Amino acid sequence: MANRRQSGFTLLEMIIALVVVGLLGAAAGYSLVGGTLAFSGTADAVQTLGKLRHASERMAREVREIRRDPVTPAVYDITTMNTTTLAFTKTDGTTVTLTGSPPLATLAYSAPAGTHTLTDEVGSLAFNYLQADGSTAATGNGDVAFVELELVLTRSGNSYPQRVRVSLRNRQ
Repeated sequence: MANRRQSGFTLLEMIIALVVVGLLGAAAGYSLVGGTLAFSGTADAVQTLGKLRHASERMAREVREIRRDPVTPAVYDITTMNTTTLAFTKTDGTTVTLTGSPPLATLAYSAPAGTHTLTDEVGSLAFNYLQADGSTAATGNGDVAFVELELVLTRSGNSYPQRVRVSLRNRQ
């Protein structure tokens, strides 16, 4: 009989080719999944940092508007000043209340009446009241010169802190 030359692949060559293609596919899939997870984590962090910036800037903007008491100009018109709540009257006469109660930070106005959520990822919010030297704690609304906001947002086990110190204006 004449030797016939066979064309094509043997079974062993096909199995080796399939194993190599499978390994390459698994490595590519692993890279794609890792990249997708990294993108998703970064997008979550960017969104939380945006909320942090918005909430802290909005609170600082409101605190800058604390007015001096029209009856007793030596003191600021602050009605509540504890670590979780700050209530005061703005220069236009509107009463503002800032409250931090995890997971929410809220801003409430007297006119027009309404409460607004600044962020829904609060880990903690603390208000500190300081005297003119910037380090001694204020004992009342007569000796407060700075209000410090310490806001920490948490998402997916990560904490994002920010501290803002606002100097009160000396308007009368």
